[in-house]
Parts: sequence; structure tokens; C-alpha cells
Amino acid sequence: MKIFLIFPVFTIAIVIGLLSCGSDDSSLVSITPGTGFYQVTILSSDGNHYAVGREYGQKVLATVPDYEQLIDSYLKELQEAAVPVTGSGIPGTAGSIPFAVMIARALEIKKQIDPLYLQELDGFASTLSGGDHDELGDGKLSRNEYLLLNLVPDIATTTACSTLAVTGARSATGKTIVGRITDWFPGSTGQFGALNALVHTRTGSKQVASFGWLGVLGNLVAINSSGVYIANLYSPVGGAYSAVGRRSILLDIRKAMETSSTLDEVANYLKDPAKLYGYNHNMFLADATTTKVLENDFNRTRALRGPDSALNPGIVWGFSNAVASVNSFLLLGNDDNHTPAPVNTERWANYKSLLAAQGSRVDFIGMKSIITYHKPGANGTDNGDIYGNTSIQAIVYSFDDNRLECWLRPHSGSFIDQPQFISIKMPF
Repeated sequence: MKIFLIFPVFTIAIVIGLLSCGSDDSSLVSITPGTGFYQVTILSSDGNHYAVGREYGQKVLATVPDYEQLIDSYLKELQEAAVPVTGSGIPGTAGSIPFAVMIARALEIKKQIDPLYLQELDGFASTLSGGDHDELGDGKLSRNEYLLLNLVPDIATTTACSTLAVTGARSATGKTIVGRITDWFPGSTGQFGALNALVHTRTGSKQVASFGWLGVLGNLVAINSSGVYIANLYSPVGGAYSAVGRRSILLDIRKAMETSSTLDEVANYLKDPAKLYGYNHNMFLADATTTKVLENDFNRTRALRGPDSALNPGIVWGFSNAVASVNSFLLLGNDDNHTPAPVNTERWANYKSLLAAQGSRVDFIGMKSIITYHKPGANGTDNGDIYGNTSIQAIVYSFDDNRLECWLRPHSGSFIDQPQFISIKMPF
């Protein structure tokens, strides 16, 4: 049985670009319902970030009238399910992070947020009904609760998510094919499934397509117009938690994707030793010819792992032109949070066996079959499941033909045994 710590579960399509909404040429934001997700376009290149955030909030509320109730109920469940990690790396007791502590952590992290992103957050928050009254379960969102929504991964963590990519001779197209599973607590009724979105942003000449949720301004999984792909994965090593001096990981990913043109530039931005976060993590990076994992182990090293990198004793990969990541560090000398954790070792073993079963080359359909593997009859609860009962996104992207297919968890609390993918046209 996987142990999941708290994390919000949304799946969203936000398109931020130069499109206008309706006939209003001055519009900064448009939101268009798709099949199981929203397409959102936000024009932010004029520099008026507060206006962008405010219009975005207004249009989210107009499109999803019960938005505040959905997020409020999710945050309440999140707080009740919150499981801190102790110094030994063992999960603590559910509900042991008080709501006031979560808010205090968010306010500490807020101090390090880029001022332009703060303007967007403030603009969106100005449209919400909760004002300065912080109370879970009242059906409203306060300014601080909306901030908490945007900083959930920095404050309350999860133990799942995984990614695999093949490139070069192992890819059927000769270019990178990447598959990603996002596992977050979905809410008892799958609240985040009502907020699925694809985010297309344009900042100057840079465009970013991001997969997330309505109202979440950072990036978790994203591709930019320079051809760089990124996905974030939690990697716990234990130790006492501190929010002091910590940054927002999703907003820093957004900054890196908006300002970088190469895989190495993104990696260099995020491995900067001056940038500290609320949790140790992996950044899965890919472009058309390369795939690597940035292991951000703050206690040891912050370095890139590739197919042939030296790994910690007892850990074997054995595949050229392919890289996988679960929620652990593997590089030689980094904390071994892999070997003691069955949820990591068993998924890692399944990635290896599933990849081997594909033979010498993996195509798009083969990647889909790998990332949706789950043990028959276990209802997504087996430690070795790649796709499990808390999966909220399954994403496959091919660099060769710009092909994107996604499964986005619907607004339901039930496990779906056979996830159905939809094709989504990339905005660039």
C-alpha cells in the first residue's frame, strides 16, 4: 500500500498567450472548456501582472461558480490528512500539521516569491470572497488560503509521481518520447478533477504549456517553446522541516521555463545552491535528443543523472538512451532514500521490466502502456503500480511530431481501471 502525504489534486489546462476572450480585444485571459479539462489563455506580456491575475480570477469564478467551495473542501481534507515527515524519514501522524502552521509556512515562503508573480497572486485573490478571514470549511477562500493552494507542495508533501523517457536509438522516432504520472491526493470526491487545465503562457517571445489546475500559477509539468520539458518529483530524506528562506518550487519552475532556452539552462537555474525549498526533489528534464534527472539533494549534491551515471551501491539501471525517476535519489554519494522504500524499489523494478518487455525500441503506444501499468485486481493500491489510485495525470509527449496525449482524472473519487487518453493540440 502506498503512503501518500498531503498534496492537492487538480488537473488543469491553462493557455497563456496572445489570444483574446470573446470579442473584447483588451482581454488578458480566456478560458475554454475542453473534454475533461479547461484551456486557458492569459496574456501577460504587457507587464500588468495584477490585472492578469484579477481577470484570471474573475473568469475562473464565472466558469466554475463553485470554485471556492471545491478548493476550500480540498484544503480542509488536505489539512486533516496532512502527514509530516519526521527526522527519520518515516511519515508522522495524520492531521498533525495545524492549519495555522500551514498558513505560517506559506507566509514565510511568500517572502521569496518573485514580485511579478506576487502581483498575479494578489490580483487573483482580490476576486475571492474570503478576504482576510482564514477558516477552513466555510466554503470561501481567503487571500492566505489561496496562497496556500499555490504553495501546497512546498508545505505539505506527497510520496508519489514517476517519469520515464526514451530517446535516440531506443525511441521509435529517434527523438525523445516522455511519459509522466502525477500522483497527488485527489480529494474524497476528486475535487481537483473539476479543475483540470492545460496552461499555455507567453512571456515575451517564450511560450510555455503547463499541466496543472485552475488558479495554480506555477508549473509542475511543462514544455516550453524552446523544446525543454520538465516534471517535478518529491524525494524525501527526512530531517526537520523549515519554511524560513525557502522558495516556491512551482513558481521557480515557471521562472526557469519562461527564461531558459536549453535543458542545461533550466538545470543551472534550479540547482543553484542559493535556492532552497521545503523539500528535496528530482527535476526530470528532457529535450528532443537528451533526457536527464536533476537530483536536488540539499544535504549532498545537486547534479544531473543520465543513463550511464554511477549509482549508489545495489541500484542498477542498465538501459542506454532511457532514464526513469521515482521519488528517490540514485546518484552515487547522494542520500539513499531509494533502497528502504518499497514504493520506490518496486516501481523502479517495474519500470525496468516494462521497458525491457518493449524490446530495443519504444513507440508512443508502448510508452502509454508502461506508465499506465497497475497490478490487476489491486485497485491501484500496490506498491509497484506506476498508475495508481491517487494518479491524477498521465501524460505522453513525443518531440518528433509534437504529439500530446493525456489522461486527466475526472471529478470522481473512484479509481479508474482503464484510463482513457485524449489528444490535445499543442499551442506551439
